[in-house]
Amino acid sequence: MAALGRQTGDLVESPRAQVRVLGHDVLALAAFTLFVFTVAAGRLWCGFACPQTVWTLCYVWIERKIEGGRYQRIKLDQAPWSPVKLGKKGFKYLCWAVLALSISITSVGYFTPIAVLLREIAELSVGNRESFAILSLAGASFLFSGVLREQVCLHMCPYARFQSVMFDRDTLIVSYDARRGEPRGGRSRRVDPGARGLGACVDCGLCVRACPTGIDIREGLQYECITCAACVDVCNGVMKTMGYAPDLIRFSSENQDEGVPKPKTHFRLWSYGAVLLAMLGVLTFDLATRVPLGLDIIRDRGRLYRESWDGSVENTYTLRIMNMEQGSRRYAIRAEGEVPLQFSGDREVEIAGGSQVSIPISLMTAPGVQAASNSDVYFTVESVSDPVHTITETSRFLRPAEAGPDSGASAHE
Repeated sequence: MAALGRQTGDLVESPRAQVRVLGHDVLALAAFTLFVFTVAAGRLWCGFACPQTVWTLCYVWIERKIEGGRYQRIKLDQAPWSPVKLGKKGFKYLCWAVLALSISITSVGYFTPIAVLLREIAELSVGNRESFAILSLAGASFLFSGVLREQVCLHMCPYARFQSVMFDRDTLIVSYDARRGEPRGGRSRRVDPGARGLGACVDCGLCVRACPTGIDIREGLQYECITCAACVDVCNGVMKTMGYAPDLIRFSSENQDEGVPKPKTHFRLWSYGAVLLAMLGVLTFDLATRVPLGLDIIRDRGRLYRESWDGSVENTYTLRIMNMEQGSRRYAIRAEGEVPLQFSGDREVEIAGGSQVSIPISLMTAPGVQAASNSDVYFTVESVSDPVHTITETSRFLRPAEAGPDSGASAHE
């Protein structure tokens, strides 16, 4: 029992507990990374890194290649249905479907070995779960990134709603220099805007047309702005054509627009950064101390125990052992309980990297052993080579409630 106490004192977390802890760490780290990124650089994530934005650009690129530029697409949409329109629309949707399937298959490939998944797709033997995941993800990508596009950012994404909580006057935003651009008005390149009392803005409206969410950045910062800088690029093109200085629309901050010098210390940014570093340290520690070995114990649900004629009691289990390393490993299996138990089953097993096996195990008490009807039993799986990884899980050993000294003695006789 002393040895048992030492062993149980070294119990490690179960694989599910480890996954939950790591999951919580990753979510907290992602949240504070978003906070730091937003305070420092605004919504650059939305404009340049968000999967919705990136995939939408892919769908739009396909649409532009097939249907043409903006005015050509408007003309095509307003035209009556014809073989040409039907062909362009059908080919566009076919290309969208191929893109959506490639995105969904790649996503599912993170959870199912991609080589196996591609072979099953080629052989039309994909399982129900994989088929549902592929089709649902492809449908979501087709609908959200291809059809709805910016409507997802405007009405479904919560980030646009609570971003103002993280913004301050030194946060990087896309802004319009009203002092330089106003009053706006059309003119030719030969006209001196100063002589006409005009600002640099020629009121071409290209910044509004280029904006994926359809806002007018000249009206000030709006929550719909995803900081994609499409208006910056198109405006700089117009300024170059007109012979004006660039950056009428540019990346800046509210304080920069008002001529306020940038502070030497940014308390909110440094505070979020400190918390982010602390969370990164916690995640690093959890990853370093993680045991790349999993063990699940499944009791025989069909029969809680088996009582033999000589008074011995048997319980059966299935040990599901998971090797979370890349290479193959050999593991030793042992079991200890509060009462002496006879072990029946494989004592060692070799498991390939990244896979799991199920091992049937039987534990039996000696005839006439007196014990409680419900006691703990400890299963330990340990690698037999360096580095040594050990995991111990607890289960229950059951026996008849009426089993006592009298019945045990009579059975022994």
